[in-house]
Amino acid sequence: MAKNLIRIPLAGNAYLETKSAGGKITPGGISDWSDPAAVFGVYVRFAHACTFDAAIRLRNQKTNAKIRVNDYEIELPEGYKEVMIGSFSPDKEGYFRFELQGIESDGSSFASPTELILYGITKDDITSAIYPEDKDNFYWTRRGPSVHCGYDIKDMGNVEWFYSEITVPEGYDPIGSYYMAIGFHGGYFGIQTNSKTERRILFSVWSPFSTDNPEEVPEEDRILCRGYNKRTHIGVFGGEGSGGQSFVKYNWKTGVTQKFLMNVHPEGNGRTLYTAYFYFNDKKRWEMIASFSRPKTETYLAHVHSFLENFWDRHGHITRMAYYGNQFAWVDGAWRPIEKIRLTGDNTARKAWRQDYDGGLTDDNRFYLKNGGFFDKHEILDTIFTRDTSGMTPPDFNPEELAASLSENL
Repeated sequence: MAKNLIRIPLAGNAYLETKSAGGKITPGGISDWSDPAAVFGVYVRFAHACTFDAAIRLRNQKTNAKIRVNDYEIELPEGYKEVMIGSFSPDKEGYFRFELQGIESDGSSFASPTELILYGITKDDITSAIYPEDKDNFYWTRRGPSVHCGYDIKDMGNVEWFYSEITVPEGYDPIGSYYMAIGFHGGYFGIQTNSKTERRILFSVWSPFSTDNPEEVPEEDRILCRGYNKRTHIGVFGGEGSGGQSFVKYNWKTGVTQKFLMNVHPEGNGRTLYTAYFYFNDKKRWEMIASFSRPKTETYLAHVHSFLENFWDRHGHITRMAYYGNQFAWVDGAWRPIEKIRLTGDNTARKAWRQDYDGGLTDDNRFYLKNGGFFDKHEILDTIFTRDTSGMTPPDFNPEELAASLSENL
């Protein structure tokens, strides 16, 4: 047997891809695997065509069982800790999928496998996978890479107003998706797919006090709510810093353009006011979502960007995508289009734990972001795209007048 081997932990690289209560992914690998309809996919991205032998590592194999791995039917005898599967030959660079499915068992479950072991290759043959030594990042890697597009406003002076649009194509809206339209120094604003029946508009502002527990934020560092729509839920968040959070449950539609407007300006007392507005297509009108005041901050819009992420690690094997179009900044009483956009990614993308991400310009000069699903093509991070703005249509309203009219109805 070849000396070189690679361990692929299932806790970080496997997904239950069918609707089944008879199997799940845990920090130790696959467990409670009792349903023969349960199918698990395990993904490794190879640098080139290659050939290797594979084995499956088992934990607590208490019964005799039989499973299928791709085209191989494998006997798993009671008491065994490792069983050879067979030889595999990915024929090109890109992701390769191992498929595991139970066939029969003498007991209540098939097995509790922990790893695939690939013999005869090295890490030089693999361009994307997460290994046992990176176990603290399994959750983030299973979520998949987050990608961002940064908007260049550095030569526009003090920008208070920013407009952006998102269109999510049909079929690219799995549960756990967050399509962030306008991010900025201090917070973010966008739409989410929260469940089969619930979708949200989400707007949050971080406290300047660094903690993941909102109860630890001192009084003088807390985010204050200055106003909100009557259907907006106002609260706090933690776990990724802490701050003020607002959301509206709203059944936004795929294939329909969603419109966002953000205002950021200093209040003149050491605080900055952040106000988010959303266009409700069903009502054909703009409404304020909420207005938050952030202490120890004096800024206009800065670090303006959009992003696409998955916040449910069970759906990291499903592709999501959105088009980000018509970004405009309000400068000196007129809308100015955003010409330059930079593609960036999170740590999962930059460390190549996952490479199923992409972004760039479409033929109609919208920017697109895509992630999840283990597709092969990906754009180089930090690429700057310059679009033709001559055909972009600016918003048909003055944001200051719009805000004044909406504040009268709160």
